[in-house]
Amino acid sequence: MIRKSFYMLWGTQTVSNIADIVYLLSLITLVFTATGSLVTTILIPLFRMLSKIVSGLIAPLVLSKYRLTSILIGSQFGQFVLFASLIFYLNSTVTPAYVIIFLIVFGMSFLDGWTDPARNALIPRLAYDEGLMKANGFMSISDQIIKCAGWALSGLIVAIIGAIPTMWIAAVCYLLAMIFTAFIRDPYASPRKEPAVVAITDEDTLVTEVVSESPAQQPVSRWEQLSEGWKVLGRNRRIRMLAIIDNIDTLGGAAWIGAFVLAFVVQVLHQDARWWGFMNASFFVGSIAGGIFVVARVKKLQKNAFPVMLISLLAYVIITLFFAYNVVPWIALILIGLSGLPVQIAGVIRRTLIQQNLTPTETPNVMSAWSVLSNLTFAIAMLLLSWFADTFGMSNMYLLAGLLTLAAIVMGFVSRAIFREDYEGYVQDKKLAASK
Repeated sequence: MIRKSFYMLWGTQTVSNIADIVYLLSLITLVFTATGSLVTTILIPLFRMLSKIVSGLIAPLVLSKYRLTSILIGSQFGQFVLFASLIFYLNSTVTPAYVIIFLIVFGMSFLDGWTDPARNALIPRLAYDEGLMKANGFMSISDQIIKCAGWALSGLIVAIIGAIPTMWIAAVCYLLAMIFTAFIRDPYASPRKEPAVVAITDEDTLVTEVVSESPAQQPVSRWEQLSEGWKVLGRNRRIRMLAIIDNIDTLGGAAWIGAFVLAFVVQVLHQDARWWGFMNASFFVGSIAGGIFVVARVKKLQKNAFPVMLISLLAYVIITLFFAYNVVPWIALILIGLSGLPVQIAGVIRRTLIQQNLTPTETPNVMSAWSVLSNLTFAIAMLLLSWFADTFGMSNMYLLAGLLTLAAIVMGFVSRAIFREDYEGYVQDKKLAASK
């Protein structure tokens, strides 16, 4: 159910996440200390997001031309070279030009925009049947552990040895990620004597068809390559509905970024920044528990994946509504921890459903389109929620966040019929993936 190469992919994602956290915290600390300007410092995550959006738009051209593992290695090598260049530059000048720093950040994020869809497309190739949801659960657990421990430990390391020495740790992590990737074997990219069984999508109906591992490729225009993922998002009803649910949920989910939580702690709970740290830790603990729950109960969750996802989102909405108007710090701490559990369960199931309803050739392009859509939605959500919080207050903002997710649940409930196994002749072949 899970190929050995998945654990190499798991390793490269874990090490890459460590590198990203260490690199971001070090660079943000360095820039803020040098400039004292919050506006200048905010340009770092802004450049990262804009770069990933641009990268995601052209990613299909790269994904259609090169193997997924080659894209990962090339991207990680490029990020390592750019990051090492940034460190040498910062070491060689007393007053660095921030234009150069932001250009390097843009370049690194541009390359990283290719690794996300490539990595997500590799997971269903390396794990199948019940192993797919379990693999996504493993990824979720490690992501949350790294986020929980990474920010705290990185801040401590920066305080002890300084920003630039800490950045070398990130550089080493990028190099290690590349080494892990070198050991990944993509079964769909390897030459095989026997034909492989793959899924062919026609609207919402999945049927199996035996095809060659290296079919003759018809020439397609660049526009067709760039638009293919968006076309699948539009014509596949399951994928389209999951995208609608995901993006409506993302509009409300942006309420949990650090700046908003800090504002809630100060303005509503009347506590200092220490409670902000406690709240973040509590949420990550709940998220880790959610990932563990998915891994432990994967067989039962697999049978009723879509209903369980909606129920998990409903539990999250109820918790959020209580959180919005609570003014007792320790109750808020418990509530935000509890919210992490259903959020992760719903997230892992949603990711698994997306992967199960795409063919191996569709997945990279759809993941690219999905990444662009998610980043745009998140950016819009931050702006809208910032205005809403300033106008109507933090408590009402969290009320709005809960109501947005409730709207996503209603959309899912109304469209639940398309996720039945027998919908329009849908045939689920549990042996869809290639044999070990």
